[in-house]
Amino acid sequence: MTAPKKFLYKLFLLGALLTASVLLLNKLFIVQSYPYEYLGGMLNDKHNIAHNTPSPKVLWVGGSSGSFGINSDTLQKYLGMPVVNMSFIAPLGTYFLLNDALKEIKKGDIVFVSTEYDITKYSTPDVIYSAVDYYPEGAKYIAKDTSIVEFIGNRVKHKLTNLRKLFWNTATKNEAKFATISDQTSVYFRSAFSAKGDIISHVNNTPKQIEFQLFPKEPINYSQQINDINHLVTEAHKIGAKVYYVFPPMAISTYEYGKVAVESVEKQLKANLKCEILGNAKDYIRPDSAFFDSFYHLKPANRDLNTLKVIELYKSKQLQ
Repeated sequence: MTAPKKFLYKLFLLGALLTASVLLLNKLFIVQSYPYEYLGGMLNDKHNIAHNTPSPKVLWVGGSSGSFGINSDTLQKYLGMPVVNMSFIAPLGTYFLLNDALKEIKKGDIVFVSTEYDITKYSTPDVIYSAVDYYPEGAKYIAKDTSIVEFIGNRVKHKLTNLRKLFWNTATKNEAKFATISDQTSVYFRSAFSAKGDIISHVNNTPKQIEFQLFPKEPINYSQQINDINHLVTEAHKIGAKVYYVFPPMAISTYEYGKVAVESVEKQLKANLKCEILGNAKDYIRPDSAFFDSFYHLKPANRDLNTLKVIELYKSKQLQ
């Protein structure tokens, strides 16, 4: 073997060894973090709850404004049906959230869909790849890369990020690993939810400072998101389920700052959705003091008020 060939051979072996090491360490990170990982645990655990809850049932579908915004026990009491809060996080995008929810919808179910105003259709690479690490079924909801360079770049960046997290978790105390609902600091960890899927880890915690103006001011094109909602509505109707749209709760300062954006989304929803809408955007506007760590995340007591508003508007629809 010539010297150049020997060099290329050694280079190939080194590359193969590095690639194998990265893949193995990534697998180690996923296995180690799965018991307490917020995103992966939430996706798997909420699906398990929904799958094991007999129909007819109530499903709440959407982003984290639903996880923080609904008291499923109260909803169940007033509607007389078992409730599962399947809300995940808005960064997963409507394409993921709504298509993924379809597998849990059965005949006779009532589905409440609530999507944030600034949610996008597709997830960002860092979020979707993290989700797929723990929830492989979600791979079908990854947006197509525009080039092979983007395809490789997104995946390499994610693997290296996992390595950084692995070494960081090894070198420092991993707070999520030891988090409990009863502590006064932790919020985002796997067991942060009730048996019905409501987040309850913030009940004992001090509210965080919120950037109320971290929101669009200009009109939002919501057409792709509406297409995803309408797809769920159409498929749910075929199954024999009913679907209602619910506006997300929002802090009044954010609403006033981004009123043009909110009204643009509301107008598009009312003109194009194929399901009934419960109330108006203003029905879900709450004082700034009602929110915990985001202008979408209600404090525990205020989620009860939000739930009662949903019930009131739902019952008024039944009387029409």
